[in-house]
Amino acid sequence: MPATLPVLTAAQTRAAEEAAMRTVTESTLMARAADAVAAECETVLTDRRGRPGGARVVVLAGSGNNGGDAML
Repeated sequence: MPATLPVLTAAQTRAAEEAAMRTVTESTLMARAADAVAAECETVLTDRRGRPGGARVVVLAGSGNNGGDAML
């Protein structure tokens, strides 16, 4: 079973993002988020199908800047 990650409230997420953006740019954070999503997709597809190649993945993102993470 995968490790359980903490669930943050919207306010906690905003605070964490604001703190992170004091040290890196928003575009860097978006790229890191996109890389993390891609890595997780690859892991899940490999675990379930034995390989990620040829699979289609849909990322559903909410309003705000979340769509930028999915676009990368």
